[in-house]
Amino acid sequence: MKGKVLFEKIRKRRLEVEFTQQDLANASGISLSLIKALETGRSESGKENIEKIANSLGLEVEDIYIDDYRETKVISIANNKGGSGKTSVVSGLGYALADKGYRILFIDGDAQFNLSYSFGMSIDPYKSLNHAIVNERGLDEYIQKTEYENIDIIISDFDMALIEMKLFTKVMRESIMKKILMPVVDAGIYDFIIFDTNPTLGILNFNILNASNYVVIPVELSSFGIIGLNTIRDYIEEIKTFNTGLSLAGVLMNKVDKRESITEDAQEVLKETFGDIVFKSYISIDTNIKKAQWDRQPLDVFKKNARANKQFKSFAEEVAKIVK
Repeated sequence: MKGKVLFEKIRKRRLEVEFTQQDLANASGISLSLIKALETGRSESGKENIEKIANSLGLEVEDIYIDDYRETKVISIANNKGGSGKTSVVSGLGYALADKGYRILFIDGDAQFNLSYSFGMSIDPYKSLNHAIVNERGLDEYIQKTEYENIDIIISDFDMALIEMKLFTKVMRESIMKKILMPVVDAGIYDFIIFDTNPTLGILNFNILNASNYVVIPVELSSFGIIGLNTIRDYIEEIKTFNTGLSLAGVLMNKVDKRESITEDAQEVLKETFGDIVFKSYISIDTNIKKAQWDRQPLDVFKKNARANKQFKSFAEEVAKIVK
């Protein structure tokens, strides 16, 4: 983590007080060349210089400098097939990363409200992702604390079931999520923002992936789980024409049952389809996952020594290395 200079705010304030760059250099005792470099984002500077600039412009240091700035990465967990375990993967991955000291923001993009429910949240239509999208309000206004350290959340609600229709009527509908997420990313508060998505290939998920840096595809190792993987891969490739910064982080084998003979066959199909981007980690079938969700707790809190919980920790280590 490092500090970040908000150079655009320096320039905006300088113009408001009718200072030239030379005026600001004279008032702050900082070289003109450094002032020019800071205002164009070509240079960072120590906090001492930022304090001098802030004082000269009548600002607080916090107005133009973020001390504990984090390079936020946005990860979406996506698959157009229901039953692939997206929500449990979001929860397990996010909690494991938070346990390692990373700051996490969950965003629940599924009308079923499962992620929000599993973290003990209540429905509030005025604090939901749906409300933010419909009103095109910055998501920084919708963040809620959870009871768990390093974890915040933006909840869903049941009105999300109608969001596709509402998005269809909007101008620049493919980029609304990117726009409303920007204030959160720019603030540098979180290490990772993790989206739970709905099991469709509609406009909402297009929006979410268009605002993401990485996507993880959880796959249930069954014949139905494997069929159609090329569809989601093609969908991601299409979105990359809009969002060139999107990468497929990998495919996660989920609900793995080593006792079933189909497991090895399914693993081979995955490797043939996706090659090296199948994660080494996998998540086994574990009844504790459903029990924890029913109890509205993260798996690590419900049963720390659960087999799947240990696997989520290994998966989180893999993700942290890939998503830099």
